[in-house]
Amino acid sequence: MDIFNQISEYPGVSRPVLTVGMFDGMHTGHRRILEKVVQTARQQGCPSLVITFHPHPKLVLDKNAEVKLLHTEEERIADFARTGIDQLLIIPFTLEFAALSAADFIRTILVETLDVRTVITGHDHAFGKDAGGNYTLMSRLGKHYNFGLEQVPAYMLDGTPVSSSLIRQQLEAGMIRIANTLLGYAYPMTGNVVRGNQIGKLIGFPTANIKVEDSHKLIPARGVYASLITREGKTYKGMSNIGIRPTFNAHELTVEANIFGFDTDIYFENITLSLIDRIRDEKKFGSLDLLKNQLHKDHKRAEQILSSVDIH
Repeated sequence: MDIFNQISEYPGVSRPVLTVGMFDGMHTGHRRILEKVVQTARQQGCPSLVITFHPHPKLVLDKNAEVKLLHTEEERIADFARTGIDQLLIIPFTLEFAALSAADFIRTILVETLDVRTVITGHDHAFGKDAGGNYTLMSRLGKHYNFGLEQVPAYMLDGTPVSSSLIRQQLEAGMIRIANTLLGYAYPMTGNVVRGNQIGKLIGFPTANIKVEDSHKLIPARGVYASLITREGKTYKGMSNIGIRPTFNAHELTVEANIFGFDTDIYFENITLSLIDRIRDEKKFGSLDLLKNQLHKDHKRAEQILSSVDIH
């Protein structure tokens, strides 16, 4: 996949089939749009192109907004590459760019700069200044500028349209199985392994404490989860905890993972934690023995959950 970080970098001679959007989370609905882009581009003998933006528009338009994203920028780019898209154009999102009307976006970027052949759009895509652009405008201007347009209907799951906002709600409520079904994969968090308080090791459950660097990455609800942990291309089974460790009167939110059958020093390495299912809420225990007993139960439950997960 060729990546362009400025509009001026794009060669502009290939008349692409394209779509436009943030695609946060790359969920099942997103992938159907991108599959359509790739399929249509192959049929028409031209490149498939995604136009996206960085940073997220909400971070630019409202500096005080609390924005929680399903993907870091690195995760998002990696997911685009896995879809088979030929080209990715990442437009820097600025206040100046935000002031561009939908009609001017179509004329100056899609037509004059990219010479678009066909646009593939989702069922509810809005774009341009104040989100003033929609399918109706795109259809009218497509006829005027002579480019094709196709709309992909909403992907429904149990009668509900799949969306990034719905997935965020499920993650924040700890409904990880539902969130994973909507995503089409286990929700990941990548971070650097840092030193913790070593208490887990003392009670027989050593943990890798993961520092998630991106402050906008959504951290799911507190609790204990059956998880997969990927390090250097190899995946292990384990259980993880998201919380403030109330048994030790701590207050800082931490993400830590106990990797089953693993005893290697991985401090300062990057690992990826994928949440499979939530075992229980975070709880304060009256003693280390009570905590240890519960962790044995959690371990057994995590093994049961992960027994059907193929990691090879």
